[in-house]
Order: sequence, then structure tokens, then C-alpha cells
Amino acid sequence: MSIINPTLTLTQLFDEAWLNKVDAIADLHRAFNGIQMDLAASVAYKPFHNQLRKTEFARFMEAVVAQAIRVFSNQLSAELPSKLKQFNQVLLQDGSSFAIHPDLAEIFPNRFKGKSPAAVECHMTMSLQDEQPAKLSISADTASERQFLPAADTLTNSLLLADAGYVGIEYMSNVQRHQGYFLMRSSKLFNPTITRALNSKGKELKSYVGIKLKALQQRRGPKAQVLDLDVKWPKYQCRMVMFWHTEEKHYLWWITNLPREQFSAEDVNRLYRVRWQIELLFKEWKSYNNLKKFVTRQQHMVEGLIWASLLSLLIKRFIGRAAQQRLQRRLSLFKIAKSAQNWFEPIMNSLASKSLTQLTADLAWAFDFICQNCHRAQQSKTRQGNSFEAILEGLNA
Repeated sequence: MSIINPTLTLTQLFDEAWLNKVDAIADLHRAFNGIQMDLAASVAYKPFHNQLRKTEFARFMEAVVAQAIRVFSNQLSAELPSKLKQFNQVLLQDGSSFAIHPDLAEIFPNRFKGKSPAAVECHMTMSLQDEQPAKLSISADTASERQFLPAADTLTNSLLLADAGYVGIEYMSNVQRHQGYFLMRSSKLFNPTITRALNSKGKELKSYVGIKLKALQQRRGPKAQVLDLDVKWPKYQCRMVMFWHTEEKHYLWWITNLPREQFSAEDVNRLYRVRWQIELLFKEWKSYNNLKKFVTRQQHMVEGLIWASLLSLLIKRFIGRAAQQRLQRRLSLFKIAKSAQNWFEPIMNSLASKSLTQLTADLAWAFDFICQNCHRAQQSKTRQGNSFEAILEGLNA
């Protein structure tokens, strides 16, 4: 027996599981039978379950997601500041983990043993221009994060933003060798030698030259609010930007090879905050696309459902960004995702029934609804200049 129709299967995964209605495979099975509107076409639970537990299910869903990423890329690209237009791509890298059934601990061990013995981590590369995932890898939570970074030779004339867990001297050196750029939060374990130091006004600070980074941090007395450094290790050298955090009384520092002439220390500070967009994407994925623990012991079923939930996010974001382009104004992707139960389900039902006329009408309604109800709210952080739009405006200044 084979699943009746891949389109119906995908629709069901979108329409029910990813609208936060499904907690178990039995729920998904009932929803699958219900959407067909034909009792004679119903599938018994066991053959349905047996299809989803196969490795082919996970690989099929992975292939569909890869195709969706290709189709949606560059179709609705966001307008970036002039300083970022010089890059082929601006990529954000991060990972997020969640617990799964304890019986999968041998395949997907959890690094935090106190919570659950089994957990998966989703390693994401996100395109800032496309506002969508560019690549996803699924691994055990214990796997090293660095192995899932984009290959250095794919980053020519591109910029990668990543957290401290991804920093590695060899990787940074390879990115630079391939004429790529990186901006990462520096690891506290790094202790390079300072070869040049500038303050916020560009004044040379000769007394900092030749000392180790950790020695600088341990210095007593008044702290320079901004330090723009050149640092080196035995086989590599690059730039480091440090900001003194007055309340927490320690430096925040970033490591980069962005040229000082084009990107000031303040630009580096602003630009790294753009990385928060991938954190928001993970929040949207988990909160409104049902990325969570599934009640199943089947490895391939877990993987397939993760890919299906990502496919749901991709399609919702694409429809939302299409509405945004129509309005010629940035909308709230969070509100678009949160309100999906009002516009997404009719689209999926029309797709499943292959009704092009109804699908066209449902898409028109979705656009109208999103444009009217998903505007960005004016929050206090916006007035403080910390919103995404304010950061981009600052980079344009």
C-alpha cells in the first residue's frame, strides 16, 4: 500500500498538524482521513503509520523542502541597506533543539541529560534577503555545531553572521581565503595578541598594542567604551570590536573581517543585532508550525515531521511576504504566523481538492486579511532605535 496522494499528505501535514491541533500520529491519521471527504478512500491506521515510519517518508519530505527553498528564493527579496547590497548573500546561522521520545536516545542523544535522554537539533542557515531558511540539517543534540556551517568556498562575496558556538580560527581563515566575510560573537576562550587598537573616534591607543586580550580584560581603572582592534594568532589575524557593557561590567566583543573603512565599530554592533531574525524564525517555527516533541519512537517519522513543519513555515512566509510586497510595506511576520488559522486552512483545502477557482479566491482573501490585520505595532523598542527597521536605517546612514 502507498500513500494515496502526496499532495493530500502534505496538505494534511500543513492543515492540521501545523495549526497546533495534533499531538500524536493517531490525530494526524484521523485528520488525513477527514480531509478526503470520502469514507471509501479512508486508510486504516496501521498502513498509514507504516508508510510514515519508512526512511522514504523523511527523504521525500526533505526533497520537497529543498525544492520549496529553491522555488521561493529570490522571488520576494527584501530591500537591504546599501552597505549590505555589495554581498551576494547575507546569511544567518543558528541551531535549536527539542526533546523527543526517550527510546530514541541512542540515535539522538541529548547533551542535557537532566531533561530528556533524547533530543534533536535543527541547524539552520537563513537568508536575510529572502527572510526564509536557505538550508536545514537535522542531527543529535550532541553533534558539533561547527560541522553544519556553510562550506567556506560557498561564501565568496557573502556575509555570514553566527553566534559564539560557531567560531573557529581555521573556518574563519578559510572563509577569508575564499573572499567571504564573517561576523561572529567571539568565544571567551580566545586570547589573541592585539596588534592595533582604536577608540570610538579613531584615535590610536598605543598602550594596548602587544598585550593579550585576556590581559586587557583584566585591566583595572576606566574602560574604553568602544575598542576597534586588530588581533592575531600564530597563523591568522583579523579584526575584533569590543563594547563595554556598563551595567554588567564586562566587554561584549565580536570578531570579523569586515573592512574598517566601510564598516565602523558601530556598524558592526548594529549588524550583529540583525542575527536576531533567525531567533524569531525559530520562535515562529516552534510556536506556530508545531515543531515540538512527537509521541513516536520512529526515527524517520520524527525527521519527516520536522521537514513537514518547515515546509509549512516556508509556504506561510511566502504567502505573507507576497502580501507584504503587494502592500509595499513591511508587515509583522509574527502576526502573519499567529493568524494563519484564519487564512491558511482554506488555501490548503482548496489545494487538496484541486479547485483552482476556489484556490484563487482563498489566496485573494488571505492577501486582504494579512494586509489589513498584520501591521507592525509601534513598540517601545522601535522608539529606542532597536527594531529591525531602525537597525537597517542605521546601516544606511
